[in-house]
This record gives sequence, C-alpha cells and structure tokens, in this order.
Amino acid sequence: MSDAVRAYHELSKHRPDRFAPGPGQLDWATQPAPFRRFAGARLLELWQRPLEETPPYDAVFAGPIGPPAPLNRESLSQLLYDSLAISAWKEAGGSRWALRVNPSSGNLHPTEAYLLLPPGAVEEGALLAHYAPDLHALEVRAQLPAPLAAQLAAALPAGGLLLGLASIPWREAWKYGERAYRYCHHDLGHALAALALAASALGWQVRLLGNVAEQALDGVLGLDRPGFVEGEYADVLLWIGPPRDAEFALDQQLLSGLAALELQGTPNRLSREQHHWPELERVHAQCRAPRQPLADWRAAVAAATVDNPGLPLRPLLHRRRSAQSMDGRSGIQAELLLAWLRRLLPEHSPVPLASLGAPQVDLLLFVHRVQGLAPGLYWLARGAAPDDELAAGLRKDFLWQRASDELPLYRLLEGDARGLAGFLSCGQDIAADGCVALAMLARFDAALEQGAWHYPRLYWECGQIGQLLYLEAEAAGLSGTGIGCYFDDAVHELLEIADSRWQSLYHFTLGRALWDERLTTLPAYPELRRPPRP
Repeated sequence: MSDAVRAYHELSKHRPDRFAPGPGQLDWATQPAPFRRFAGARLLELWQRPLEETPPYDAVFAGPIGPPAPLNRESLSQLLYDSLAISAWKEAGGSRWALRVNPSSGNLHPTEAYLLLPPGAVEEGALLAHYAPDLHALEVRAQLPAPLAAQLAAALPAGGLLLGLASIPWREAWKYGERAYRYCHHDLGHALAALALAASALGWQVRLLGNVAEQALDGVLGLDRPGFVEGEYADVLLWIGPPRDAEFALDQQLLSGLAALELQGTPNRLSREQHHWPELERVHAQCRAPRQPLADWRAAVAAATVDNPGLPLRPLLHRRRSAQSMDGRSGIQAELLLAWLRRLLPEHSPVPLASLGAPQVDLLLFVHRVQGLAPGLYWLARGAAPDDELAAGLRKDFLWQRASDELPLYRLLEGDARGLAGFLSCGQDIAADGCVALAMLARFDAALEQGAWHYPRLYWECGQIGQLLYLEAEAAGLSGTGIGCYFDDAVHELLEIADSRWQSLYHFTLGRALWDERLTTLPAYPELRRPPRP
C-alpha cells in the first residue's frame, strides 16, 4: 500500500512546468453547496455566549482550564461555536459567502462534524446528530432506543461526548482535482486544533479514539447509507470531555447497534454533477486507519508561556482571517518570531494531540523582515528527527548555526530569500511579502513505514501547526495564511534531498495584511441566542 501512496503523492505534486491533474478552470455551475444539510431532520438550536465572556488566550495552552464544565446544551453550544461555527459573512459584487472559525483551503470546507451524545446531555435521550454551522444548530439524525442509549452511557466516561469528523472530497476536488486529498486533511488538522482549544477553555480535552476502524466509523456516523450523491467519509472519532489517562473501548455490540440505527433526514445534493478523480478516490481507500490497540493518553502538562498577558481567547478565535495579500514592508522583532516558534514546539502546546504520537514535522523558515535575525533560511527542529540526523542528506553548505539559546532554531543560509519563497509557493507574492514564510517538512518515509494510514496524519499535524500560526499572528495584530500551492520537488531540490525522507506538505506566511475595502462584513448569525434563564 505504501507504494500506491507514494505514487499518489508524486502524481499530486505541483511543478514549475505543470500542475497536478486538476480541472484547469472552474465550472461555477457545479460549485458544491457550502453546507451539508439533512432535509426532514429535527433541528435543535444552539446558543452563543458573547465573546467578552472569555478565558485568557495563553491559558488554554497549559491544558484544560479549571474544573470541567458540565456537559449540557450550553457547553456543547460553546464548544462548536468556538471551533466549527461561522465567524462572519462577506459580501461583494452581489456575491455572499461565509467565513468560519476553522479555516479551509479555498474556503471550500470539506470537513463535517457528527456527535454521539449520551442521555441527558442536551435531551433526555441519547442522540446522533449532525452539526449545521450555517444555523449553529444540531440536525438530529437518530434518537437512540433505550437499550442502545444505556450501552452508550455505560461505555462513555461521565461528562463527555463522541464527535466524529468526516470529509466530503468533492468539495475540494471541484477546484483542486487530484491534489484535493491533501487539502481535505490539512483542513481536518485545522479543525482538530480548533476543537482542542475550544475544549480546553471548557476544562475538557480532545483525544483520538483508535479503537474504531475508519471504515466501521462510516456506519456509526450514518455515512454509508443511500442518499449521499457526493461521497462523505469518516476520518476520525474524538473523545471530548474531562481529562483521562487512557483510551476506553467501544464494544462491537454498541458499534453494530449504532450502525443499524434508523436515521432521519435526507442528505442534500451539493452539485448537479461531479467529476470523479480516480487517484484521489484510490488513495482515500488505501489510507483508512485500522482498529488500533487502546492508547495511553497520559501526557506531560504543557510548559505554558504568557506571551500575550490579558489577551482574551474568544475574540481571536472568531476574528481570525486568511490574508489575501501582505504589504511587503512591515517587519517584526525577533522576540515575536521566537514566541511564535515556541508555541509550535509540542511541549509548549496541548494542540498536537497526544494520540497522534511523536512529532513528524519540522519547519523550514524563509526569514524576510525580522529585526534581530538576519534574512535567510532557518530550520526549526520540532523533534521529527534526532538532532544528530538533522543534517543527514541535506545540502553540505548549510551552516547549522544555533540562532537561539532557547529554541532548536538553526541558521542554514543568510541572504534575501523573498524571491525564492515566492517562486516556491507557485509564484505567489504573498510568500515574499510577509515578514516570514515557512515550509512544513514531514518525515515521509518514517511515517509510511508505520502504515499507509499515517499519510493523512502528516497533514493533520501540518494543519494543527497552521491553526496555531493563524492565532499567534492574530494575537500580535498581524495575519497569516496557509498556502497549499507550492512546487514540491523544487523545495526538495533547494535542500538537495536525494530521497523522500523529508517531503514538504504545507506552506504558510505571516505579516501585515492588505484587506480589500470593497468587501462588506456581516455578522455570523442574525441574533445572539442565549440560554433561557432558570
């Protein structure tokens, strides 16, 4: 299977002389609808808390804040509002589109969320529900019969829920063709990080459940039933609730009962027609995770640092935007860049979820305008490779000079890297016009040796890094943007990588954004819904 994954990865690379197979031009008549809905499903409206009612931004990086919130409609509403909801609407030239708290490649949002709620969480009975971000509401797909509800309640530790994330590949393939698999899993990584931070603010943790095979999870979430014109596939099942030291089992009788539920609601058709990309479909089938042994979730408490004292969390989560262009002039102090990089080290953040295992991604930085740090190429070692192996197989003229007493940051080459960063990112000026750009380099061979299903998890890690960078830039009054279009092998040629031990999987840039003044910003929801007073 790893050979097939390698073949897909090669096929989906962009190169200066040709791009990965894609549509060539956008067929606006078949643009997918941005929201999955289930016609006929009962709606449960959720509530929103004013953004002023918020914990400090830095506090969530030390782990869950305070005692766990009780699981109820109010806390569940807040979790989803701070992670997967709409953050604003934009209007221009007669067009209107939504922005969300969790970013997405091309703002296409392939990621959908489904919840398994125990009895008493939001209603007396147990529920399987789909989250509808356009309404900030739950669509109830099934109320579990009493025996199955009792099994679910017995299986789940008190005070928590199960949340499944799924992808609709066509949403990304409409624009990006065969490369869409990469973007689906970038987006899933962003969503994981967004959920982890929102959960931490409620005193909860987010952990991956590996006890259920992905293919079986399709049935548990109701995605294998007739009616899905555009395929939708489960990617991960999460435990969200009070911190625990170890994973728990979901027995086969419970899973079979959930997969046999009679479901309410008909999934909407997203496009009048769709184009099938065979390699995208093939790699998806090959990279689904099998059932895994129960995991040890114990992890060291993050060494939190307070770089933004007094800064509130929730306004940052909802204010985050992807920059479309940078001013090409503004700079930052080296202390700020080092604070950003410190946040990306696994020991300083709870966001790289414990059940993903050891870090697999290091960063190649293109430093443009950072006062106190010479322009050039730098390497941040996040632990993807042992220190004594970092230079192996890379350019012989790299300096590998320690650039920070505190962080594993190494200067590779000095010089103006702006043109280089722009060229490598498919000629996009935004990579040259920020203060700093970076490429996320993954230990590709080492991951595939563990199984093909580790391939998408490399993108999850990259997406989580990107989500942290978005928020760190926002906290500093700046902006960031993820860059999915880059010349894969040109990056590897820059490093003189002769094999596939490192592969570039995501690019990013940070700086001062230029905003289009022609756009009108509208509130995410027409009114703020508050829970009724007791």
